[in-house]
Amino acid sequence: MLKRIIIITAIVGIPLGVWIASTYGQLTEVTFAVASSDHTSGVEGDQAPKVIIVSTIVNAVEAPERIACTDNTGAAFRVQYTGNTPDAPFASGQVVRFVGHVHDGHDPYFHATQVYAQ
Repeated sequence: MLKRIIIITAIVGIPLGVWIASTYGQLTEVTFAVASSDHTSGVEGDQAPKVIIVSTIVNAVEAPERIACTDNTGAAFRVQYTGNTPDAPFASGQVVRFVGHVHDGHDPYFHATQVYAQ
């Protein structure tokens, strides 16, 4: 009996797990405006969904937690980077792919936890 339960659970569970991973495991590349609108359309108090924003660094002189960037549309926004220190320091004009989510409020910003150089 236990053997049947395990086999039935595996037959149902494995395809279900693969479907969930393929549906929700893929991050999308968006602009800051789209990421902000995704945040405001969610339930208040919930964390915004993680996305990728392809950004050009405008000013990284202050500190890694206050990076001025622009996205592909030219919209300016601030990035707070709290991930692992990258191999090379951030430089003005560098194009990077930040992974994170938007924090909305008086001064909205993108909270990045990972970065991929272009």
